[in-house]
Amino acid sequence: MSKKSGPRFTRGMLILSPFAKAFTSRGGDIEALLVRNGIPVGALTDPAMLVDASACYSAMEDMAETLGDPYFGAKVAIETARKGTPAFRDSAAHALNLGDFLSRVVVEVSKQVDNVRYSVSITPGIVNFDIHRTVKVTKPSTQLDAVGVALYVTLMKKGMGETFNPKDILITVPTTQGLLPGILPKQALVTSQIDGMRISFPPHWLWAPFSLDWDLVKASRGEFATDGASEATLSYLRGMLRDNIAYQDLTLPDFASICRMHPRRIQRILWALGTSYSQLKDDVRQSVTEDLLSSTTLPVAQIAVQVGLSGPAALDRAFRRWTGRTPTQFRAESKPEQV
Repeated sequence: MSKKSGPRFTRGMLILSPFAKAFTSRGGDIEALLVRNGIPVGALTDPAMLVDASACYSAMEDMAETLGDPYFGAKVAIETARKGTPAFRDSAAHALNLGDFLSRVVVEVSKQVDNVRYSVSITPGIVNFDIHRTVKVTKPSTQLDAVGVALYVTLMKKGMGETFNPKDILITVPTTQGLLPGILPKQALVTSQIDGMRISFPPHWLWAPFSLDWDLVKASRGEFATDGASEATLSYLRGMLRDNIAYQDLTLPDFASICRMHPRRIQRILWALGTSYSQLKDDVRQSVTEDLLSSTTLPVAQIAVQVGLSGPAALDRAFRRWTGRTPTQFRAESKPEQV
């Protein structure tokens, strides 16, 4: 009889990707870090790859320590919550109030990961939103705890607007060491050796109107032109591709699923605009590559991973096809002349 494996992320890429991008943008060597923590490099590009939760937790701590920034995780979580996150896209798009959003999150998260269990309990005086870890954390969880608090506080502030009152919220978490000062009053944070986090707030918050107003929600399917042939539609598809270009072999059905559209509709839209999915993906990949080459010092190998290619050789071939030059030549020519 086979031994049952421990809890794992069911979609490791969704968890690691925003942290890996932020880490590399600040000069970190993401490939070396992944190796140190026993995580395959493919975890950043393969949405189906399972990654041990404990390895992801360790990688977050490693990133912060390597950069010398104790608030690294919290900063990434805040930025992710402000811009929008695929993991919460559906929950945010269809929620009318906070209670609706949280109930949808409980269902959605169970589809994405199995290293945590979410639940909501309601009494006449208080609501508890609990995040329980199914993985025993044996190493410091400073970044992990900071990410949880920063993410949900930012989501709730953004979604509830003026209804959010920091005096009415209480968050219980193992440690607050990685939290940015001022994110909440000190009296709103309680430390306790619990396996996860608890957010407590008054019941009337459940009925508070809730809207995250992310760009990816603004460009909803209902806002497309009847025939789909509009610049707004193309901009939406291009933006979604840019956000997900790190996926290797991002097929049209996979991309359509991300956009919550039928593949044939995307084909019709792009055909009416005089292009195709493969051409649009190629254009976006070239644009992102040129941006990274000209505005960062990331190694070509890391850039290849970030644009969904298998490695430097694949990027070199593609870049020669796009521009007639190598990535190295393009980067050298993009540097401002010394006066």
